Amino acid sequence: MDRMPMSVVVFGSIPEAILMAWAGFLLLGIKPPLRKILVVGVLQGIASYFIRRYFDFGPHIVAHMISFILISYMIIRANLPTTALAIIMAFIIVIMIEGPLLIFGKINVAHMLSMEWKRLLVFLPHEIVLGAIIYFCIRKDISLLKEFTFLKKIVG
Repeated sequence: MDRMPMSVVVFGSIPEAILMAWAGFLLLGIKPPLRKILVVGVLQGIASYFIRRYFDFGPHIVAHMISFILISYMIIRANLPTTALAIIMAFIIVIMIEGPLLIFGKINVAHMLSMEWKRLLVFLPHEIVLGAIIYFCIRKDISLLKEFTFLKKIVG
């Protein structure tokens, strides 16, 4: 269990949740209003604070996914399988970047969690990648839905 400093919630968790939700939905060809994405991000950032406070390391990831999917489902109003797929894809992107960064960067997680500024730095690599995904999805009208026909059955 971990007590996240409010600066990490405001400058780390909330922007991360905004970018994850936005990128996940854009990858499925869904363009929710920015206002709704911002609401999802703020609510998930707040949920993140409490999840990290009351769940042990490990199970907290499942709790994050469930809360993120439910919050997104209630705010964005896409169907549940679509919402779950969008959020899970975003989680996979973050894990694919954060995991190797921690391993190959030889970052001690306990040490990193003890210092606010290091916590915030860990957010940057995947936030940059999520931002690039959002940029290209919007600018070039890219979506996985156009590329993979089987996704049309899930998204509807």
